[in-house]
Amino acid sequence: MRVIDTENIKLSMRNETLFVLRCEEVFHDKISAAVGTILASRSDKPFVALTGPSGSGKTTTAMRLRDYLENLGVKVCLLSMDNFFLPAAERPPEATDWESPYCVNVDLLVNTLSRLADGQEVQVPWYDFKTGTTGGWRTMQGDRHAIIIAEGIHMLNPLIFDKIRGAANGVYVAPRTRIITDDDKIVRPEQLRVARRLIRDYNTRGHSLRQTVERARSVDRGEVNYIRPFKDNADIHIDSFHDYEPCILAKYLGEIPQFRQELTAEFLEENGLTDLMKVVNSVPPLHTPYVPANSVVREFVGGSCYEY
Repeated sequence: MRVIDTENIKLSMRNETLFVLRCEEVFHDKISAAVGTILASRSDKPFVALTGPSGSGKTTTAMRLRDYLENLGVKVCLLSMDNFFLPAAERPPEATDWESPYCVNVDLLVNTLSRLADGQEVQVPWYDFKTGTTGGWRTMQGDRHAIIIAEGIHMLNPLIFDKIRGAANGVYVAPRTRIITDDDKIVRPEQLRVARRLIRDYNTRGHSLRQTVERARSVDRGEVNYIRPFKDNADIHIDSFHDYEPCILAKYLGEIPQFRQELTAEFLEENGLTDLMKVVNSVPPLHTPYVPANSVVREFVGGSCYEY
């Protein structure tokens, strides 16, 4: 378990541009190491099953892996498990909530992966979350020499992973670093993930801050039941925390109207976010424009070069 304290963050912020670039270099090295593992076993394992809990940065990480591999001349097919959700009317009784793996059309997903690995052309669905139906299809060309990356919260769940286990590298992405506050309290990674979602969901999904915090309870239950128990299926673990994140959270949360009114001290205490907000309030906000467009952080604060 890695830890960092707020005093180190404050000291590093004396040169915030250098601080950001060093953090991004650290994450780039993690991507490079993951690619090395993937390429070393590509003859036996053409699939990459990438997962992580909500707010982990798994989508950007999958795209960063794709970009790195393609820069090396490797053909990559990238799929999102979310597009393989069963239409709401076709879900089995076991699919009790959105976090359940039984919401996924596992047979179609595994068949699509296999056909891509065989070099076939496939029709990949895209899921319309507003209507709860498959919204359409897009063509993807497979390749026998391709690396096929599938990302989603259930990719390491045995319901899916057992069908490709012998041919897949598992990748688990999540912030793993703990932050020590000025009064020696520990901010856990799940608190950071809530903060990431506060900004993203307010800006892109129209959710109030309180709605995001309240929804986090069911998201956390889904993680405990369906995601965390299977992280040992991963061959590669990537900590997606960037040390400058508390400072960028301080900037973007502070710019949200009604931030203080919605996230009162009582509400924060009730939802276990008091120590996180202590950190956000104690570090200087990040103003440098040099957060790269492909940064994991951009998935949550905006300005990414990727479409989500």
